[in-house]
Amino acid sequence: MSDSLQANQPSTHPVFSAEVYVQQTAQLLNLSIPPDQMASVVENFELIQAIAQPVLEFSLPDPLEAAPRFEP
Repeated sequence: MSDSLQANQPSTHPVFSAEVYVQQTAQLLNLSIPPDQMASVVENFELIQAIAQPVLEFSLPDPLEAAPRFEP
């Protein structure tokens, strides 16, 4: 399969679960999130994921080189 066809294939990454992510990250950081605020924290991470998704889905070619300097 050519590279251009592979770029258009759906991603095989696991589905993001904001609730699992918040719970596991809080545990790793030894962070206590009050139960009455957990739903709001999860809701905010779901919003962050929805905002970031188009950027994460944008495919870049493998031979892409970084620009030596930024020129707007």
